Amino acid sequence: MFTTAIGLGPAELEAARARYRASIGGGSHAEFVAAKVALVELGTGRKVSEGEIDYL
Repeated sequence: MFTTAIGLGPAELEAARARYRASIGGGSHAEFVAAKVALVELGTGRKVSEGEIDYL
């Protein structure tokens, strides 16, 4: 099954989820934000705004 908004397969989305899970509680806030942004963008097919990134 593919994510229709962006045409990704389950492997790409699962890799983004795994990166996000690994970043939770890690020592790098920058990695957490980058992983969260990647997951949202891959999952929804939309760009995360600078304001949203600042909020994270």
